[in-house]
Amino acid sequence: MDLILNAESLRPPLTGIGNYTFNILREMECASAIESIDCFDGRLWKGAVEQLSAVTSRPLSQGLSTLDRKGGVADDLKKLVRGIPGANRLRVAMLNRDISRKLRSFSGAIYHEPNFILKDYDGPSVVTVHDLSFLHYPQYHPRERVAWLKRELRKSIGRADFVITDSELVRTELMERFHLPENRTQAIYLGTDDTFYPRSLDQINGDIKVYGLHNKNYILFVGTLEPRKGLGVLLDAWLLLPETMRRRFPIVIAGASGWKNTELLSRIKFLKETEGLRYLEYVPLDKLPALYSAATICVNPSIYEGFGLPVLEAMACGTPVICGDGTSMAEFSAGACSLCEVSDSEDLSSSMEGLLNDDVLRNKFATKGLLRAADFSWQRCAKETIDVYGHIVG
Repeated sequence: MDLILNAESLRPPLTGIGNYTFNILREMECASAIESIDCFDGRLWKGAVEQLSAVTSRPLSQGLSTLDRKGGVADDLKKLVRGIPGANRLRVAMLNRDISRKLRSFSGAIYHEPNFILKDYDGPSVVTVHDLSFLHYPQYHPRERVAWLKRELRKSIGRADFVITDSELVRTELMERFHLPENRTQAIYLGTDDTFYPRSLDQINGDIKVYGLHNKNYILFVGTLEPRKGLGVLLDAWLLLPETMRRRFPIVIAGASGWKNTELLSRIKFLKETEGLRYLEYVPLDKLPALYSAATICVNPSIYEGFGLPVLEAMACGTPVICGDGTSMAEFSAGACSLCEVSDSEDLSSSMEGLLNDDVLRNKFATKGLLRAADFSWQRCAKETIDVYGHIVG
């Protein structure tokens, strides 16, 4: 089988969809069932090896702090252009036209769109829809993105031969909202990189000392800084803990800046100066396993996720996790995480205090998490995806 993959999500910083695209591409490149792979990023086309190399060769440093960064002339110009009514829509339409022209020369290949919206293509196609947060919580997304997804997603699903989701929760939502036939969609759970495993103190010391952290002495949050991630609820819950516990277990936040977070960033800066909160910005992939392993607990209070990779990564590193009941994270963890009521800071605070005070309970969830995480891998994710390819061309 020949494969076409959209690689736009591989632009830095590599967040959720980019992580998915990178790992799918890496596994597909080694798969015997895939004969060739062509990747496109805007107007640029590359083979799988060249595309993967472009990602892995990037510098690990992410530059200035989001709290202190000042936009340059180029950033100001981009904002000015984006502010012109219809300018971005016109730019995207022109780009899609060029991509569609190129796609016509790959009529026999399977086109996999890992990021919601298919480009125009006459051949067999698969699209991955990660979540429907833009419909459930439009107030947490940029207005233009919400309008774009509402306008295009139904058409994309209609054109696709098959739709992949990250969880049964999202799959069910798609079937109900878009009347998608059950035999045209499948939930394929994501995986973890082999580098995510429990690290010894000797293995983590160097990495966490870079950030001024100490082993088993902090509460960790990993994720993009945007309202949907529930970080505000986590901060409220942490402040409800006894002062001695807050001093002993500061909140450590690791993640790239997202959208609609001006107020959140101001609060983080204030708590950083007054309460000892630590904000590490975007943490490179090679540092994350040590960061997870050294955390006392990992908390993901996200209101809604298509999957929730940080939860699985923390489980794979042997760190007990708290996440929201009724979410996709509760679905795939299957009892291996401590659950709290979504958006309830008092319930989250109580769960945090209970875990922080109870070594036996922490060890119980750490063990459960390790056992459950062993069922997930990118190899399995890629194999099930290739099975979908075979189904639609079979």
